[in-house]
Amino acid sequence: MPFTSPTGLLALLLLSQSPSPAEPPGQDECAAASPRVELSAEPTAKARVVCITPGLPLTLSFDSLLRPGSVRLGEPEWFEDMATGRQSLSLSPRENLEAGRRSEVEVCFADSAAPACVTFILVTHPGLGMQRVKVLRQKRTVADYQQSEREARAEVQQCQEEVRQLRAEQAVPEGLRGVLASGLLGEEGIASKDLTESVTRKEGNALSQEHVQSYRAGDRLAVDMQLRNPGTRPWVAAGAVLRSTTGEVLKPLPLWPPEPIAPGQRGRVVVEVLATTEQARGTYTLTLWDAERKRTVVLGEVTFP
Repeated sequence: MPFTSPTGLLALLLLSQSPSPAEPPGQDECAAASPRVELSAEPTAKARVVCITPGLPLTLSFDSLLRPGSVRLGEPEWFEDMATGRQSLSLSPRENLEAGRRSEVEVCFADSAAPACVTFILVTHPGLGMQRVKVLRQKRTVADYQQSEREARAEVQQCQEEVRQLRAEQAVPEGLRGVLASGLLGEEGIASKDLTESVTRKEGNALSQEHVQSYRAGDRLAVDMQLRNPGTRPWVAAGAVLRSTTGEVLKPLPLWPPEPIAPGQRGRVVVEVLATTEQARGTYTLTLWDAERKRTVVLGEVTFP
């Protein structure tokens, strides 16, 4: 429904603001990690990074048979369960696993081809853990190349769309004029939904939520949060991710505002993503983390109008 009330005008102003984005944090290796790993027969090949998130199961699937009993976990206490199949390894990280830690897992193959074994570096991350990683050791088939090409094209298209959106925002005026110029308003206006009472919070969140509102306009979704910092150190959002109940991940545009939330004070964080109409109907878990990726905020049951 289009907005005709003061609340609707506030929503317009929210989505039309063009603040300077926060300075990008240090390189996040999990943001660049690929769910498709191609192994090299060279003995000097570096171990591959695989990111895991506490409480999120991971499955490594291989195109070769595994040698029974060959799996070696550097930190077996990290996991509630481990299951090995003929060509797969499933790991269930514990909920209380601290983000930012690193360990190894080694897997060996049943045949005599190279490489005989492979080592992965497991990196714990609050939101960018993988659910499935495909490991290719044998010569790739035409279908594998076609799948890689489709994934690369989709990634390039998403990057191009984000660049186009950011460039367009630089050229529009502020306020209501900016909303009209951006084309976000459309015939349906900007829809809003109060999530303050419906979202769930994870025990141990670094900040407490005081108000949560979601918005939908065109191909944009946004979550606007009023958060209070009960700690003794400032907190600033360095990254975020929306993960659906089906495992789909939506990565945001630059977070806003860039200012830290001081100890004992309330602050604001707005997470905005590009999404299709179908994606807008999903239910998501929103995870925010700071530069150290250890003080996190996790909100479940996030939906959009």
